[in-house]
Amino acid sequence: MKQSIIHPPVKWTPPPEPVYKANFDAALFEHVGLAGLGVVIRDSGGNVIAALSEKIKLPQSVELAEALAARRAVILAAELSIFKVIVEGDCLRVIQALSGQGSCLTMFGHVAEETRRLGLCLELCSFHHVKRDGNKLAHSLARRAVLSADVDVWVEELPEDLDAVFQGDFAM
Repeated sequence: MKQSIIHPPVKWTPPPEPVYKANFDAALFEHVGLAGLGVVIRDSGGNVIAALSEKIKLPQSVELAEALAARRAVILAAELSIFKVIVEGDCLRVIQALSGQGSCLTMFGHVAEETRRLGLCLELCSFHHVKRDGNKLAHSLARRAVLSADVDVWVEELPEDLDAVFQGDFAM
């Protein structure tokens, strides 16, 4: 008889103090030629420091969209003077490219290399992979982008319609 392994549900986990965590994701809307980027930055208590939902022209691939979202996460952290950040996303190939050194010979390599350079301007910037279930809030922000202005940013709050996702995403 085969035993099934039950894995505990994956949830967002807080970074150690005084580090912040920036989760990012992208969503494609091919029928309208757009993509959405979502970023949420939280502190070690799980409090939202900032959230972003940005609409962009449809990139050539999902991985390029994810790489652009990662770059936007690093830029947002720098804009907010957050100098210690763990950047977390659910696209393993993009995280591997961001964590690598030297040239990145992928279609999104130029974006990965630029993101790494931007990260070097921070005191601490590391890139980590998380399963999709640990990245729900960033995913919801990316999906929301197609419904709003080109860029929406919320500081120390979230749009009310994402409150349930925020509550369900938090594992403390």
